Amino acid sequence: MHSPDSPQLKDMVAVSSSEIPLTIEQQFRVERACRKIDECDDVETLKQLSKALIVTAAKERAFSRVVMDRLKQ
Repeated sequence: MHSPDSPQLKDMVAVSSSEIPLTIEQQFRVERACRKIDECDDVETLKQLSKALIVTAAKERAFSRVVMDRLKQ
């Protein structure tokens, strides 16, 4: 991994997740998932959904890290 002072990272700009826009399709998927959560009264189902979301988010972060590492090479 490169140090924060390495030339490869000096030109990179920090990007906040709030600055990354969702596509229309992504917005619809988020809205649909939020409605399902709001409609669900079953705690076990909500637990399973929460766990699935945590795993999915972790996999997306890992994928992004792999892509960034490959771009830095």
